[in-house]
Amino acid sequence: MSNPLQDSVARIDVCPEEFSINFIGKELFYSNQTLQSVQIGFGVAAHRYEDIADLKSTGAPASLAGKVVVVDQIMLDDLLARPDVYTEAAGDGCLAFAYRKEDSARVLFEHWDRKQFGYIGYLPMNVAPDVWRSILRLLMHEELYLPSFLADCVSAAQNQNKPCLVSDTTVQKPLKATKAPHPIFSKLTRREKQVLHLVSRGQSNKIIASNLGITEHTVKLHMHNVVGKIGVSNRTAAAQFYFEVASEEALGQAVD
Repeated sequence: MSNPLQDSVARIDVCPEEFSINFIGKELFYSNQTLQSVQIGFGVAAHRYEDIADLKSTGAPASLAGKVVVVDQIMLDDLLARPDVYTEAAGDGCLAFAYRKEDSARVLFEHWDRKQFGYIGYLPMNVAPDVWRSILRLLMHEELYLPSFLADCVSAAQNQNKPCLVSDTTVQKPLKATKAPHPIFSKLTRREKQVLHLVSRGQSNKIIASNLGITEHTVKLHMHNVVGKIGVSNRTAAAQFYFEVASEEALGQAVD
């Protein structure tokens, strides 16, 4: 019996297979219409798979950089239990988590081992269509969107010297608050810290330039220096670094 999802995808000729967006989850959340709108709107191939095994069974090369793997929140337990399977399936592409409930995103953020498995993006499913498309476009360019409530959760936990708990039964690794700036963070200039602080707040280069009274080009140069000094590849990872290592003292210095 033919698969109506695969048939609908095959009829669209604007989607080169060298770049694909792969949704892992139920058809209820990723309908044929959604896939078609992604394919037509972005000009890439879009597929849906029931689970990660289905994606891996296609035999698509894991080394394909032009690939986004979006994991639905119903797969959260499996994602946390077998993170290596998902990162292997994403390969050199981008791995993201689609959520409808903020608690699910918090659980993943608090338990995801970024040092071992790298950074993961977040894709909210309960936002306006234009916002959703904008975030998905960021993922296509390997810019990993970090919701503000996750950043605020980390900041609050650092200030209170305790983890941001989702429930009393959640097993946590406490976030340690530091009394002095991180050694790498301390290598940044005052202006670089200011730019990084505003980036962590989700501000664009244009707004940052206006707030600091500098040009957008200067902002880009500062961010280029920042990502090089702290050893990350994009501004989202830089923002996560900021929230994870910048102490309350450093936060004050950055905004003075």
